[in-house]
Amino acid sequence: MVVAEIATGYSALKAAYDLAKGLKDINDRVALNAAIIELQEKILSAQEAASSAKDKLRELQETVAEFEDWNATATRYQLKDFGGSTFAYELIAEKANGDPVHRACPKCFDNRKRSILQFDYRDMSQRDHYNCHGCGSKFEFGNAVRHQPQVNRSSGWAV
Repeated sequence: MVVAEIATGYSALKAAYDLAKGLKDINDRVALNAAIIELQEKILSAQEAASSAKDKLRELQETVAEFEDWNATATRYQLKDFGGSTFAYELIAEKANGDPVHRACPKCFDNRKRSILQFDYRDMSQRDHYNCHGCGSKFEFGNAVRHQPQVNRSSGWAV
């Protein structure tokens, strides 16, 4: 994109230069005025292409800065298996920089967004339930604890 804009600007400038060189040989006032107008059009075209190229360059620089910012954030996390086939990104304690250790949604993380998972409740199987307010995903962390029936030793019946 930017290369095309620069090439367009260069072509317009080259055409303007060629026209300007030819102006010195024009003796007819009408032809001279027409050539000057054409030269002004070429210069304007070159200025527009240069301005457009600058805008594209600024956009690309912003995109690069966003990637660099995200990469700095992403290196602070690691994907972790929390049991029960549930994965999430967790802030690495050594890279917390004062932030509390927390979990981030893997779906949002893959979309270059950090969405901190919010604790909801712990069920009877001792699994922690979390919600992602970024994408609406729900997570159950941990392996379910199976309740073993208690045997009443005196009667032999399971309770």
